[in-house]
Amino acid sequence: MTLWLRLLLLILTLPFQRRVRPSEGVTQRRRVLPSDVDLNFHMTNSRYASFADLARLGLMVRTGLLKTAFRNEWRPMLMASKIRFRRELKPFQAFRVETRLRWWNETSAIFEVRFIGRGRDGDDILAANSLERGVFYSRKDKRFVPVTEVLAAMGAAPAEPPEPTPEIVAFAKAEEEMRKAA
Repeated sequence: MTLWLRLLLLILTLPFQRRVRPSEGVTQRRRVLPSDVDLNFHMTNSRYASFADLARLGLMVRTGLLKTAFRNEWRPMLMASKIRFRRELKPFQAFRVETRLRWWNETSAIFEVRFIGRGRDGDDILAANSLERGVFYSRKDKRFVPVTEVLAAMGAAPAEPPEPTPEIVAFAKAEEEMRKAA
């Protein structure tokens, strides 16, 4: 089963899932298939990014964010991603992908994506986690759309972002330094 089929299944199931607020997270349940495995017989690194894409899409649809964005001709863009691999996910192992909005500034939103598998004892294990910086770009106005404008267009009261955690500060700083160096 390819990611295209997983995308199709996601699209078909989203209308039956409850709507969530932007501050809530969403969870998707997955399984490592043979097409997800590399030569080390565990889920290949690139699949984590692909599953994160599907997870962010699910979050954007369930919050109404994607509908609002397309209505306003804004396009979601991933600007940066940092992933930390902790434990391997083996063939046929079930896992879940948890995605949530963690913080935002003027134009960027930081999402956290966590990949959680089951250990031999049945306990949850963190297989990988990532922080991802996303923006919305207005093709019409040729600008990055402020997050407060996006939230207002969704009907969500623009709120102050939570206090950034040390890992978010470090991620944002490293991303800014890379942007300057390019």
